[in-house]
Amino acid sequence: QKDEEISELQSNSEAKVTALSGEVSALKSTVSEKDEQIAQKDEQIAQKDEEITQKDEQIAQKDEQIAQKDEEIAQKDEEISELQSNSEAKVTALSGEVSALKSTVSEKDEQIAQKDEQIAQKDEEIITQKDEEISELQSNSEAKVTALSGEVSALKSTVSEK
Repeated sequence: QKDEEISELQSNSEAKVTALSGEVSALKSTVSEKDEQIAQKDEQIAQKDEEITQKDEQIAQKDEQIAQKDEEIAQKDEEISELQSNSEAKVTALSGEVSALKSTVSEKDEQIAQKDEQIAQKDEEIITQKDEEISELQSNSEAKVTALSGEVSALKSTVSEK
């Protein structure tokens, strides 16, 4: 009976070993598949890490470009500020100059008005003086004509007597 039990145990044991061997073989195959999947995932991770590294490099380049553009903007802002300051100074200077010139023009207008007044007075003086001179010349001329007429009459009478 012990032999039977031993034989039965051996048989059960071999069946279990065979079943477990099949299970172990299946699990080894599954583990191998999982290892392949892990290897693929590791490759994908390595590729993604490479992409991330490239993107980081692109970001670093873009950051450099942004920094350069910020510098250019700062320089342009400085130039604009300087130009505005110069422009404002020129406008102020020109406004002062325009104001001074307007004042000068106003003074010149006053001088011209005074000169026009003087010319009008001179014209009046000339007209009055010349009218007096003409009147005086006419009087003198008439007196001379009268005197000469008397002389001519006297000469005529002297000539007729002779």
